[in-house]
Amino acid sequence: MVSAFLNPIFPVFAIMLVGIVFARRGLFDSGAAHAINRFVFYVAVPALLFLLLARADLGNVDLRLLAVYFISEVILFATAALIARLLFKCAAAESILLGMASCFVNHVFFVLPIAAILYGEEATAPIGAIIAIDTTVIFAGTIMGLEFASHRSESTWRVLRSLLTNPVLVSITTGLAVNISGIGVHEGIVTFSSFAGAAAAPASLFSLGIILAGTRFFSVDYTAVMVTALKIVIHPLVVWLLFSSFFGVESFRPNAVLLVAAGPCGAMPFVLAMQYRVRAESIGLAVIYSTVASLFTLSIIA
Repeated sequence: MVSAFLNPIFPVFAIMLVGIVFARRGLFDSGAAHAINRFVFYVAVPALLFLLLARADLGNVDLRLLAVYFISEVILFATAALIARLLFKCAAAESILLGMASCFVNHVFFVLPIAAILYGEEATAPIGAIIAIDTTVIFAGTIMGLEFASHRSESTWRVLRSLLTNPVLVSITTGLAVNISGIGVHEGIVTFSSFAGAAAAPASLFSLGIILAGTRFFSVDYTAVMVTALKIVIHPLVVWLLFSSFFGVESFRPNAVLLVAAGPCGAMPFVLAMQYRVRAESIGLAVIYSTVASLFTLSIIA
């Protein structure tokens, strides 16, 4: 796993370290981080998700695998959100995002390249199916929860209008519609989506570094520790137990799936926290803690 750490793990997250260094030198501040994050939310992520879903091979999705993995995500999401709300007294919106962070892995930019190296191209099919369910259900469902939480005092119609104009939800719906209908995507749209979508990960990680620059890393954030433990230790254990109990591990060749479950928290909960003005420090630290911890868990599973 040393080679995997040197490439692609460390280069991907080095952009976050660059953000921390530049912010501490005064070149970027929280205002810049919010501006970068708006670009990620309104342009880069919608482009990335549209192209991903428009081109997804939905016909070869193993529904049993998706069902088992989705059940594990629901368990982790609910557990983390309840602990954050009841034990750590987090606000409702922050609890929702901490729940998402506990089950939403950095699969596109972190786990998928590692799995391809370890298991070959056959690993891309189950991981691609997980990415599809995470995008269409976990990500979209979290945004809906945040919209209702942030517009609690407004009418139902205004909340629905906000959902219908949300760029991420629109891109998810459009991508799925294009895929299901069989309409081809023009190469110009592919070029734009690829070009803009490629900026989603580095831009979000860079803004995460800016926000975390003012954090005292040597003081323990127990909320982030809780999310990290659930994501890195409990999630792969739950996935393994579910596969073993209901279907038998051997029939699913679960190594790639367990690799996803043991992967670090993705940056998307942090992107949403910034966009919806939710406290993001614990979510950002969970990304860092889980990235470091996943080096050990991924090594064991691999």
